[in-house]
Amino acid sequence: MENKILNIIITSSVQNDFIELLDIHPIPEDSLKLGYEQVSNKWMEYFLNQNRDTSEANIDQFIPWLKQNVSNEMIGESLSYHQILEHFRHRVHIDDDETRRLWEGDKLSQFIRDLMNIASESNSNETSGVEYQCIHLRDWHDQTDESQKGEMDLFGPHCIKGTYGAKFVSPLNELIQKHHDFNVIINSNSLSSFDETDLESVLETVIKNAGSSHKEVKIGVFGVITNVKVFLLTFELMIIHKFKNVYVCGDFCAGFNKQGHKTGISSMANILAANIVDQNKFKEIFNI
Repeated sequence: MENKILNIIITSSVQNDFIELLDIHPIPEDSLKLGYEQVSNKWMEYFLNQNRDTSEANIDQFIPWLKQNVSNEMIGESLSYHQILEHFRHRVHIDDDETRRLWEGDKLSQFIRDLMNIASESNSNETSGVEYQCIHLRDWHDQTDESQKGEMDLFGPHCIKGTYGAKFVSPLNELIQKHHDFNVIINSNSLSSFDETDLESVLETVIKNAGSSHKEVKIGVFGVITNVKVFLLTFELMIIHKFKNVYVCGDFCAGFNKQGHKTGISSMANILAANIVDQNKFKEIFNI
């Protein structure tokens, strides 16, 4: 039988600290008023406390803890409950407009489910003619590592290994565990997806095992941040590693804000000459 067509889907940092769907509801009567730096220090104290299990810690647990661990003399310049949520729920989270665009109508969740179902069915069917491999790039940071200090200082603490924020969003997290046979997680602690990661060796192994090549394999990309890590990943795939068929799903990429997303899409299209497609075209290309 001829070798199957190989479709590789790479997700970039589809994690809670970046894109979790947030429902922020201001509570006007809340009297907590603290300075930004004061709350920031308490945030660090809470989430990086080595004596506490922070694997499931989130802002909803942080707020009550904060109220119990501030003294009257800490209360200074105004920082409302809503501002605390806005600034600290996720230090590197995309803004509300980008969040809504990404998750509206449950399209992202449904797309992930459809992708996993098609991949599972196709991979288990010897006559399907198409093989799928999903690779998930996971920001996985260690604040004690001096080599990561630059990114932490620039973007703020995020995706600290083992924390809630570093987990893949639902339903991706659950589906990766369910379909572990064709899902690979690659931890990354820098803006480059290839630097000091297994991405290159994983790609080469998958391509070799499928009897495919850099010219034949189709690679689909989506995730965050459009004008940062997605742009750099696309650059590395196309320019450094010479993959010929790279498709970026613009609908399921997001920037920190709308302008950042547009800048990233424009840069990939006009500088890299990358194939930027909407979700419908992406599904058509990859038979989803």
